[in-house]
Amino acid sequence: MKRVNNKTWIRYAAAFLIPAVIIILVMIVLKINPFGNTSVLLWDARLQHKDYYGYLWDLLHGQASIEYSFGKSLGGRTLGIIGFYISSPLNLILYFFKKEQIAAFMSGMIVLRIGLCGVTSHLYLKKRFSLAVFPAMLLSTAYALMEYNVYYCRNVMWLDGVIILPLIALGVYELICDRKKVPLFVSVALAIVSNWYTGYMVCLMSILYFIYEYLIYTDFKLFKTLKSKGKIILNYIFTMFLAVLASMAVLLPALVSLIGGKATNNTSALTGVIHFDILHFFSAFDISAAVNKQSAPVIFCGGIVLLCSIYYFYDTNVKIKEKILTGGFSLFLILSFCLQDLEHLWTAFVHSSSYYFRFSFVVPFLMIVISAKVWISIKENGIRKRSMIYAIASVLIIFCLLYRGDEIASSKKLLLIYLTGIVVTGVCIILYKHKVIWLRRTAMAVMAAILCIELAYNAYLAFDDYSDSSSLLETYNSQMDTVISELDSIEDGNFYRFEKNVSYLTLSINSKVATCESLFFGYNSIEHYSSAYDLAVDTFLAEVGYSDSVSDDVFLCETYWNSSMLLMDSLLSIKYAVMEDKAYGWTSAQMESELPFEDMDIYQNVYSLPLGYNVSADMGDLEFGDDPYENQELLVSAMIGEDADIYEDVQVDSIVSEGSEEVITLTAAFDGPVYLYLDSAQTHSNLYSDNCEIYVNGEFLQKCCSRFVMNSMLLGDYSAGDTIEITIVHNNSETEQHIFYAVQLNCEEFEKAINKLSSGYESTLTAEGNTISGTYVTDEDTTVFLSVAYEESWTAYVDGEKVEIRELANTFIGIDLTAGEHEIYLVYHTPGLAAGLVLSGIGIAAFAVWMVFIRKRRKNG
Repeated sequence: MKRVNNKTWIRYAAAFLIPAVIIILVMIVLKINPFGNTSVLLWDARLQHKDYYGYLWDLLHGQASIEYSFGKSLGGRTLGIIGFYISSPLNLILYFFKKEQIAAFMSGMIVLRIGLCGVTSHLYLKKRFSLAVFPAMLLSTAYALMEYNVYYCRNVMWLDGVIILPLIALGVYELICDRKKVPLFVSVALAIVSNWYTGYMVCLMSILYFIYEYLIYTDFKLFKTLKSKGKIILNYIFTMFLAVLASMAVLLPALVSLIGGKATNNTSALTGVIHFDILHFFSAFDISAAVNKQSAPVIFCGGIVLLCSIYYFYDTNVKIKEKILTGGFSLFLILSFCLQDLEHLWTAFVHSSSYYFRFSFVVPFLMIVISAKVWISIKENGIRKRSMIYAIASVLIIFCLLYRGDEIASSKKLLLIYLTGIVVTGVCIILYKHKVIWLRRTAMAVMAAILCIELAYNAYLAFDDYSDSSSLLETYNSQMDTVISELDSIEDGNFYRFEKNVSYLTLSINSKVATCESLFFGYNSIEHYSSAYDLAVDTFLAEVGYSDSVSDDVFLCETYWNSSMLLMDSLLSIKYAVMEDKAYGWTSAQMESELPFEDMDIYQNVYSLPLGYNVSADMGDLEFGDDPYENQELLVSAMIGEDADIYEDVQVDSIVSEGSEEVITLTAAFDGPVYLYLDSAQTHSNLYSDNCEIYVNGEFLQKCCSRFVMNSMLLGDYSAGDTIEITIVHNNSETEQHIFYAVQLNCEEFEKAINKLSSGYESTLTAEGNTISGTYVTDEDTTVFLSVAYEESWTAYVDGEKVEIRELANTFIGIDLTAGEHEIYLVYHTPGLAAGLVLSGIGIAAFAVWMVFIRKRRKNG
């Protein structure tokens, strides 16, 4: 151990390898990629993050814009996605992988990040406490393999904060004790740049930790030492301020991108809600504790850390004042789980609907701090046997109370094994300083073995949930890439949107939910799902029937295309779609490429309009109501400058509700497609539930009234006099009758409107990266409607002259043109990026000048 202690690099290598090897062994046992055919895609990793990594791969290889993507719904800024999900410098390693190896990359990122958690925590323990190799290795391994890491690595971005928190804590300590400021400055800036959200959490923790360390440093004489040591507080504040300023190149544009999206509209006021009591909090230390529930803190980090943390408060060698301070710190963190308002403080006042208690990692960190103090006390004063007996008894009593209250997830047998391990660990800690060498070494080996078995078992439970096939993903990606390449070849640079209500998720878990595959494969699509979504876009697409609920702001971070709406599809340049059956207005695209979906084909919308087309110069803002089809008519009327009766209400013959079924009978008035929209938010209290299913004339159409499946539904093409029987099957006890809108497309009026919007101009406008460009010829003075989301950050040039852009229909870009031929060029620059770069430069420069000034003053002093 002495030899290892003298070779620091060996310590850090071991701190990395021990948790990394444990994770790799678990992966080998469970045959997880790259050691088998099971991928680590689960939860949002399968739903979103693989696609973000696909976008990042394109970005790193010069095939995408860092500022903008037309694959993000109606087009949108991407620095919000980058700053929230994929800005970690570790992700640059993706450059060296092939795009089809993204699943393997994600597995590697889990191993790398968990290993780095071991390194940074070990560095902290060595530098802060001068902890010997053995206890430091135990605690750093426990930190690296805490339950938070092995479960929430399903969204690997959460681990960036876990990696950097020990570095920030070390920076705080060195600033207080050694007046060093560089470590804190660099680690805080790195935390925010890597992921601003977890960066916020670790910055909040750094404030609490600074107060903790500062009070101990001044021996709790806060006011008496303000004159002599108060400068430390100012140094901390100024260092933190400059570090945040230095991160603004990433932070500012990311925050601006989130304004108006989920982060803004999911904020919470004071609620007074109590999640659970303090006793229930301790159920999180069960080895099989539940995760990702509002009642489930993700805290488990090994029995030895729990035991040491409790022993600390019985240790008579610890000052009473320090125990009170540590207890207060611990109580505040515990209450952050029990009280919703304190939870929201950690999540930037945004309510979490998944990955609950995202800040949980701060508790295991505080526990390894407390445990390190215990090992230092043992080294300096020896073990207090009575205190250890009290600690063991406390653990047993707590778990007995939890077991009696039926709050333990583990079986009785597993719980007994776990508690036996804690008792044995306590005995081994007592023997750690025994004079007999073999007994001491045996105790060390047993402690290490028990901890590694606990952590490995917990990791096994977490990783056993993985079930997706890596080969399925690779095959899917290859086939879809071929499809998109063929479509691009057919269009030869022309702008088009491609939609589908099937994806990799359909093949892997038989799900039809919103994805971001357009970002992965680089095609244009209205479908998008991220926390960095644009409120105006989401609202518009909901109001015209694509998603969500028109009568209530339900989910402000997703839009999906589940069913064709020929009118809106045509207006939004949706030219190709994957569908089961041919429908009015759609014809087979005659593709050579094969889709990875059975009984599906790619159809071409023969009425699809180009990226830009002439509309009435009087078109401006619109006031939409609850009926999505009336909203569509209002939009078309504004476009063509006259009333457009595109839809006709379908005659409702009867509505019968019997038990869990609601049967609506309609009669088609003429020939044409029929659509139905249900206002789900007015009927169901929980839209996360699997609420309803729709059947048309006895055949299943789709699920509905739940998140990702609230949309206008094409019921089919019908002839005059046809009867349409719609059966809504409720899957729960909520059987209130739905508010619904049923209409039929008036094909003659539809074609008349489309023909008007298709004439009087010629256009070669196309979009790439963060630009729109091309030649536009118009027969008369007009307003050009671009089916791209309006933002003031667009700069438009016509024939080389800068022109103003207009906002049309509260959502889209409009440009006024005179008759004739024009060269149009629009470029997008991310709001906040230029200012962020300037602020980062100021922050770095100011810190550098400050350091030079301090150094000169010390030399002269």
